[in-house]
Amino acid sequence: MVTIQDRIKEIEEELRNTEYNKATQKHIGLLKAKLSRLEIEAVSHKKGGGEGFSIPKSGDSTAALVGFPNVGKSSLLNDLTSQKSEIGNFAFTTLRVVPGILHYKGAQIQILDLPGIIENASAGSGRGREVLSIVRNADLVLVVTDVDAKGVDRIIFELHRAGIVLNRRKRNIAIKKSNSGGIRIHKPRKVSVKDDEIKDVLKEFKITNAEVFIRESITMDDLIDHLKGNTIYVPGVFVVNKIDLPHDPENIEKLKHHGRVIEVSASARIGIDELKEAIYQSLELIRVYLREKSGYVDTERPLLLKKGAIVRDVVRKISREMLEAFRYAIITGPQRKQNELRVGLDYELLDGDVMTIISKN
Repeated sequence: MVTIQDRIKEIEEELRNTEYNKATQKHIGLLKAKLSRLEIEAVSHKKGGGEGFSIPKSGDSTAALVGFPNVGKSSLLNDLTSQKSEIGNFAFTTLRVVPGILHYKGAQIQILDLPGIIENASAGSGRGREVLSIVRNADLVLVVTDVDAKGVDRIIFELHRAGIVLNRRKRNIAIKKSNSGGIRIHKPRKVSVKDDEIKDVLKEFKITNAEVFIRESITMDDLIDHLKGNTIYVPGVFVVNKIDLPHDPENIEKLKHHGRVIEVSASARIGIDELKEAIYQSLELIRVYLREKSGYVDTERPLLLKKGAIVRDVVRKISREMLEAFRYAIITGPQRKQNELRVGLDYELLDGDVMTIISKN
């Protein structure tokens, strides 16, 4: 009897053996759609969850160290934080999740040292599902490899299979299912994916009647990720460890099309400061300082928020009572042209802003 896993392996093999070009583009897209649908079925049919990992989130944001065993994730955790994770020159040293806190520019960033990812982790091998479930809750993924840079494509593939997409934003796609009328597609002319390709992918997900609204340029992968329904989009930084060892720079250069690459040596403490800055920048945090009535500003303990935060987010962090009593805020900051701005709750904040809250009382 052919199982779901057998069919998944057959499609994976066909994908590996099919060269990507204009002639095979549609075929590859359909194979990916079939693979995604089968993986969803496999998860729904699987009984029991086994022992999982549970780690409470702390700090202002969380970054997860992801990579194959024995690439130096534990050493990096020790360099970035005050936590001491067990280090050994053999696979699977880290049998549990070890958290630490990186203190940087007023932010407290939780770093998680996770068990090594192995082949078919997304299908459950090596407790992969438990590990990947923690990665899904992280605000940043640090993909760690060594100077050989082997296996990064496989890690990205395993993450993608688990619904985790790195360094790509969610596309503006909406699908409204109906009971009749077939598939009607509304999209700009610049969208290169053809209508028949879209319809074929939808049929793989058992959608035969729907209105599809595509409001920007997309790829087949974008459409499949939308249809999977569990896809999250997370920033990623690629960390090449052991840079002090002999290596071929070309191996590292090839990684750059995936995203930002930072070269480090945990043992020689090379590039650690650059990695800290890359983590901070990738999380897109902003610091907001509160000025008390006396005029005192605590520069050691800013409020940390995500880029795009507004005054309402700061006031809500303080208390609900403050939100109800809010009258206006006075904003100053190094990125402001005016000395003082009088603003309301929906005003967007910038890094380094100093805020005075004026209440009705």
